[in-house]
Amino acid sequence: KETILRLGELFCGPGGLALGAKRAIVVKDDTEFKIEHAWASDYSNDSCRTYARNICPEKPETVICKDVRELDIQSLQPIDIFAYGFPCNDFSIVGEKKGFNGAFGPLYSYGVTVLNYFKPKIFVAENVGGLTSANDGGAFKKILADLKSAGNGYVLTAHFYKFEDYG
Repeated sequence: KETILRLGELFCGPGGLALGAKRAIVVKDDTEFKIEHAWASDYSNDSCRTYARNICPEKPETVICKDVRELDIQSLQPIDIFAYGFPCNDFSIVGEKKGFNGAFGPLYSYGVTVLNYFKPKIFVAENVGGLTSANDGGAFKKILADLKSAGNGYVLTAHFYKFEDYG
C-alpha cells in the first residue's frame, strides 16, 4: 500500500528541502509513504526557476514567484506537510542582528498562517543559530510558542545542527 503526502513550501529557495523530501521513502507496517510537491513560493526568480526545473518540471505553475506578503495562502492546494526556511537576514550573527525589528524577522509569521489554515500533519521550519540570541532570546521563544500553538497544536523538536559535523 502507498500513501502520498503533499508538500507545500514558503521561502522555498532552489529546492533543497523539497529534493530531500522527494527522495525520502518511509515504510511502516505495510505502507510506503512518499512525499510529493504540491506548491512552493519564493520571491527570487532564479530560485523559482531552479526549483521548478529540479522538483516539478511537469507543473512549473505550482511554483509561485512573489513576495510572501502578496501571496494568497487560501488559494493554495491542501497539504499534508509544510516546510519553510524563513528569512534569516535579521537573525544571522553576521548580519545587523535586527531580529523582529528588521524587515525580514517578522516574516516567519506567514508560516504560522499556513499552519493555522492547512493544519498539516508535520512541518519543518529552518533558520540559523543566531535565531536563539535575537531580541535577547525573545525572538526564538516567541517563534517556538507561535509554532507550537498553531493549527491544532504541535509537539516541537528543536535541533541545532552544525553541518561541518556531517562532512
